[in-house]
Amino acid sequence: MELYIFNRDLELKGILDTFTSLRWIRRYYKGGEFELHCALNSNTLKLLQRENIIYKKDDAEAGYIETRQLKIDNNGQEYLEIKGKFLTNYLDRRINWDRVNFNGKTEELMRKLVNDNAINPSNINRKIPNLILEALKGFNEDIKYQNSFGNILDCLENISNTSNLGYRNLLDIRNRKIIFDAYKGVDRTVNNGTIAPCIFSRDFENILEQEYMDSLNNYRNTTLIAGAGEGSTRKLTSIEEGKGLDRYEMYVDARDLQDIEQQEVEKIDEEGNKTKETIDVEIPWDRYKAQLLQRGKEKLEECNEIQTFNSRLNTNGNNVYKKDFDLGDIVTVVDKKWGIRIDARITEIEEVYEQQGLSINVVFGNNIPTIIDKIKQVVR
Repeated sequence: MELYIFNRDLELKGILDTFTSLRWIRRYYKGGEFELHCALNSNTLKLLQRENIIYKKDDAEAGYIETRQLKIDNNGQEYLEIKGKFLTNYLDRRINWDRVNFNGKTEELMRKLVNDNAINPSNINRKIPNLILEALKGFNEDIKYQNSFGNILDCLENISNTSNLGYRNLLDIRNRKIIFDAYKGVDRTVNNGTIAPCIFSRDFENILEQEYMDSLNNYRNTTLIAGAGEGSTRKLTSIEEGKGLDRYEMYVDARDLQDIEQQEVEKIDEEGNKTKETIDVEIPWDRYKAQLLQRGKEKLEECNEIQTFNSRLNTNGNNVYKKDFDLGDIVTVVDKKWGIRIDARITEIEEVYEQQGLSINVVFGNNIPTIIDKIKQVVR
């Protein structure tokens, strides 16, 4: 397999046709990443510079080089270890520069966050070159949302987790564009009723190795959300589920969600002259409550019960990658011996290219939070 290397202006700098290994990790709710090992020589050192873009032919996604390490293995052979992130992670370089107060379609909110902060910002220095929006797809998910100064990638991840819409930056090499795309996986479960189902099972010999985890670690299902105000005037609402030992409570401090918005009013003076003035008005409770509930949902999504299959797939099995299933699709996973059957979204796909060929590792269901994820949850 050949890897095409571009600079940040999407100009071709060269082709890497020999490498030891490539791990290409695609994710539905967050940006992907990759790791490349190859020989260390003058050509690879020149070609694989930080910020250069790696692209696999006939793929829609690409990644930029973030880290280079020059190493020597046990046999005295020099090699390059390259690590990077998918182009979606460009959005990690932007924050929501202003306060956004949104009531509408989730897809349109995602596009607005990207457009206002990376495509058509008021400050031209914030514009990410070559980034454009994909055509609006018209997904029906609604959202009431408020955010001030949040990291754009974190905002998209939180919105994605509560709406089940995925997002990504695609590379259009022909037109030298990077396209922000909100998308939705396909329901391929046994009972979807419209298209051929996709079933993964050892019985069908399309799974070579698997690991199943079912855990309540960090699980919460009830939250008290506290918004604007102080003391007895603090605005409160809650999301509640379960009772007795089946009720897992948490507190969410959402005082950053302001209950005041600006409104333009028209004034008429004694002489009948009309002027416009901006005043602060209180957001109606039903709208503000919806914003608090959205924040509560985001925090509860970080504390879901873990029910996940990690599997290495048989690439010669009956389910063909990117034809019968892809990232974000909901499929049925069955293991009769373990007594488990779940309908789960494919949240991560790892493509591993090595000398012996391609292997595919898939995560079905919600990911196990990493240490970094947990730190982010505390900080947010």
